[in-house]
Amino acid sequence: MEIMHCENLSKIYQTGEAAVYTLDDVALSLTAGSFTAITGPSGSGKSTLLHLLSGLDNPTKGTVCYRENDLYRYNDNQLSVLRRRRFGFVFQN
Repeated sequence: MEIMHCENLSKIYQTGEAAVYTLDDVALSLTAGSFTAITGPSGSGKSTLLHLLSGLDNPTKGTVCYRENDLYRYNDNQLSVLRRRRFGFVFQN
């Protein structure tokens, strides 16, 4: 059973006149009960992806759905409750 998925997920940061594509059209599907590892070199967008999947940051474009509900339609309070009850974090710093 699919528990979370994202489509066309992109995050672009503007640095002066240059656009930095941290993520560009990412698609991902996570299944309940499965184990998923996100790996890659420093600066490849792993933390950005996790922030977008958890609602800690907003994408430039794309969708993230948790249990078929668009995560970015939740208000701040609903996102806080969801993170507290359903998501776990271990921050690198």
